[in-house]
Formats: sequence, C-alpha cells, structure tokens
Amino acid sequence: MKKRRVFKVQTISVYISTTLVLLLLGIMGVLFIGAQSLSKNVKENILVTVVFNNSIEEDDILKIKKGIDSDKRILRSSYISKEQALSEETKALKANPAEILGYNPYEASLELTMKPEFSTSDELEKLKQMIVTKKGIKEIIYQKDLVDTINSNIQRAGFLLLTLLAMLTLVAWSLIGNLVRLSIYSKRFLLHTMKLVGATWGFISKPFIVKNMWIGFFSGIIANILLATGLYFLQENEPIVKSMLPVEGLAVIAVGTTLFGMTICMLCAFLSVQRFLRMRKNDLYFI
Repeated sequence: MKKRRVFKVQTISVYISTTLVLLLLGIMGVLFIGAQSLSKNVKENILVTVVFNNSIEEDDILKIKKGIDSDKRILRSSYISKEQALSEETKALKANPAEILGYNPYEASLELTMKPEFSTSDELEKLKQMIVTKKGIKEIIYQKDLVDTINSNIQRAGFLLLTLLAMLTLVAWSLIGNLVRLSIYSKRFLLHTMKLVGATWGFISKPFIVKNMWIGFFSGIIANILLATGLYFLQENEPIVKSMLPVEGLAVIAVGTTLFGMTICMLCAFLSVQRFLRMRKNDLYFI
C-alpha cells in the first residue's frame, strides 16, 4: 500500500510539473504570435501618400491607381479627391479653408498601404521610383525615418522573443526529461530483472514509452485548457487581444504544445530505460 501511494504521488507530481512546463511554453508561444500580429498591424499602418498636380484629370488618376493596385507590394489603396480632402479638413478644423482663401488649397491624392513583408525603406524607395515617373505626380510622401525605426524595433523584439522561446524549449526539455527519468529510476531493478529473464529491450521499453506518451498528451491538454481559460478572461477585459491572436495561430500553439509534450516524454522515457538496461546490477546501486 505504501509503495502504491508513493507511486501515485510520483505520477501526479509528473503530471503537474509537465503541465506547468507546457503551460509556460504555451504562454511564450502566445506572446510570439501576438508580437507577430502586432508587427503586422504596425506595418500595415505605414502610409505612402501620392499627391497629384491640380492639372491632372480624375480619369487619369484612376488609371494610375489601377496600375499601382496591380503591384505585388500594394495591399490596398484609397483615392482622396480634392473635394473629399477639403471636406475632411473642414470637419477637423471646424472651418472651411476654401471660404477663407477663395479656392480649394488641397490636391487629389492616393493613400497606399504596403503589404507587411514589403514595408521596408528599400521597397518603399523602389515603389517611389516606379510611381514618380508617371505623368501628373507632384510628390510622394512617406516617413523614411519612422519606417526604419519600426523595422529595427520589430527585428530586435522578434530576435529577443525567439531567443527566449528557444531557451525555454531547452529548459522544458531538461525539466521534463529529469521528471521522466526520476519516475523510471524507482523501477530500475525491475528493468534489470526483466532483462535477466530474457525480455527484449523493446518489450521492456514499450509500457514506459506508452505511459509517458499519455502523460505528455494529457498534460498538454490540461495546459491548453488553462491557457485558453486565461486568454478568455483576458479577452473579456481587453477586447483588442482577440484581434491580435488569430485562431489559426492559437490552434498551432495548442497542437504544437501537446505534440511537444508527447514527444519529449516518449523520447526521455526511451532513453532512460535504455540507460538503465545498459547498466550492470552493481552500478544501479550507485546512481
């Protein structure tokens, strides 16, 4: 009875510890996905403004817009006529500049949004050189310094998160490996006895591998449930979190966390059993 109670406590301890490690790994995965979504949203808010001369006709502007829209770097474009620009500024200033100046001081323009992967200074400069050759273009405006700063900060944050994720993965591997090894350690003499009576190493290893596979599976499921619960309450208080965490990304994290737990538990169980089987009986007393 005492041995059985110790065994149950040990098994529960392995479940709890493995679940907590996988939960921490899942949290890091969520942070990484959130950072990726945030960087994508930031890059999509980088605007390139194409300002047209007053002499150009609207039909010509729409033709230029159609040509620009076909460029692979463009996510979307928005045409703002002189009248629309005047109306928007009148609302903002609560006064009509045309009535004060006697004419509409604004030009027609296009506001371009780049695809995130092309939101770099080099690609923006290439786009500028392509557009500026078209007739009727007065100027092309974008904040180069802001673009460089955004990309630099995103690269640093991405590198930091990847480094932390890699380090946490190694730590998770080490912790779960030690837990599995300790759970098998108490049965090292049983392993040796089975080897002496002629059981093959594969036959001896199989139940330990299967058991730890299920430990990794259920620990992953529990970790995902805890993570999903935490994200649910977080989204209730901060609705913006929902838009930053796509369902596809969360599904990848859930599946990845579970598979990671199963793989580590199975591999560590296999390696631990093989290690004890290779040892002589006398050596088992000194480890």
